[in-house]
Amino acid sequence: MNVKTLLSAALIAASSISFGQDPILTSWIMNTTGTASYNVGAGTVNMSDSADVTMVCYNNNNVYVVAEGLPSYEMGPFPMNPNVPAGQDLIWRITRNPQAETGTHTDQPSTGPLGAALNGVALYGISDARSYDPMTGNNSGSGAGVWNTDAWVSEGSTMDANGNGHPQQQGQYHYHANPISLYSDPSTSHSPIIGFAFDGYPIYGPFGYSNPNDSNSPVTRMMSGYQLRSITDRTTLPDGSTSTPPGPPINSTYPLGTYIEDYEYVSGDVDEYGGRLCVTPEYPGGTYAYFMSTDSNGDPAFPYLMGLQYYGVISTADIQSGTNGTIPGSASCGVGTSTNDIDELEAEMYPNPTESTLNIQAEGQNMLVVLDLSGRTILTQSFTDNTVIDLSDLVSGYYLVNITNNDTKATSSEMVSVIK
Repeated sequence: MNVKTLLSAALIAASSISFGQDPILTSWIMNTTGTASYNVGAGTVNMSDSADVTMVCYNNNNVYVVAEGLPSYEMGPFPMNPNVPAGQDLIWRITRNPQAETGTHTDQPSTGPLGAALNGVALYGISDARSYDPMTGNNSGSGAGVWNTDAWVSEGSTMDANGNGHPQQQGQYHYHANPISLYSDPSTSHSPIIGFAFDGYPIYGPFGYSNPNDSNSPVTRMMSGYQLRSITDRTTLPDGSTSTPPGPPINSTYPLGTYIEDYEYVSGDVDEYGGRLCVTPEYPGGTYAYFMSTDSNGDPAFPYLMGLQYYGVISTADIQSGTNGTIPGSASCGVGTSTNDIDELEAEMYPNPTESTLNIQAEGQNMLVVLDLSGRTILTQSFTDNTVIDLSDLVSGYYLVNITNNDTKATSSEMVSVIK
C-alpha cells in the first residue's frame, strides 16, 4: 500500500469526514505540511514520503491509521547513529473496544512497536533487544536474555533534539521515551494523548488530575511506581527468584539502572502497567489510560511509555499488525483534519468488493470523487439520488469513494475493494 504521494489541499477538503467524538478516531495528527525531512549534519534532506498521518479508516471494531511513520518536524541529526529515516508504508490497526485483561497480562514486545504515536510514528518499548552475555561479558543481541538492557539508557544519546526519536536499521523512526514534540513540560494542564497502545488504551503525557475521578482537581506529574532495587549484586531477579546465569557486577561499567531487571514496582501515581482508571479531557466518563513517566526535571523516567506489560487484552497478532496491514473494504475512511463538524451523509455503496461496477445511493444532488491511495483522483461525477460507476478499468486494490451533498455539504466516505 503506497501513500507516498502528497495529498493536495483539494483532496483534503473533498474527503474530510466527521468521526464523531471517539478520541481514537479524532486525535490523530493529519498531514498538512507535505513530505518529511531529516538532517544528518550536512544539510536538510527532503524526502518523498508524507509526514504525519495521511488517512484514518474505521469500522465498529478497529481504527486503521495510514502513515509512513515519519513526523512533520525535521528529524536528526542522530549522534552516533549511522541509520537514516525511511518511509514504512504503515497501517496501524488498533482496537476501538479495549478490554481489561483478567488473566495473564501480555509482555510489551522486546523489539518493535508497542503502539503508535498520534503523528503515525512507532512507539517502542523499554528494551533494545540486547541482554548480558556471560560468555563474553558484554551486552549483545545474542545474550542470555535474563538481564535485558534499558533502551533509553543505552540509546538515549542517539535521539534527535526535535522529537527524541531515532531510526533503526530499516529506517523506522521511533520513540522509546518522551516524544517532546507531542506534549508540553512543565504544564499546568492535563497532558494530551500522545498515542495509543495496541490494546486500544490511550497513552498520555506525564500530567494528569491529582484525583483520578475529579477533572477539577489540581494537575500533577504522574510519578512512576518503579524504583531501583536495593541490591549489591545481580544474583536475584525482581520476583525474588535466583538469576541463572547471574548478571554482571554492579560497577562503573554496568551501574544500577543499566538493565530492566534493576527495577521493581513499589507504588506510585500509576499502577505496574503504567496507567490508571481515571477521567481525562477526552474521556470525561472515564477510561484506563497510560501516562508517560518523567522525573521532576521532565527527563525520561523508567518505565517510560507504559509498564512492562499491557493492561488490556492483546494478542501477538495485534502487536505485529501495525506494519503492512490491510484495511477491510467495509471500513469508512477520511483524509484531512481530524477535528471537523461536517455532517455524515447517509449513502449506500454496493457490491463491495466489486469486480467492475459500483452502485451508489444517496438522496439529493451529490458530487462523487474516487481516489486511489496515493491521493490521485480517478473519477469525478455529479449525480442525483443514485448512480452506477464503472470501475472495470482499475487494477485490483483499494480506492476511496467520497460523496458530498451539494446542498448540505454532508459527506460519506468508504473504502472500496476492486478485485480482478
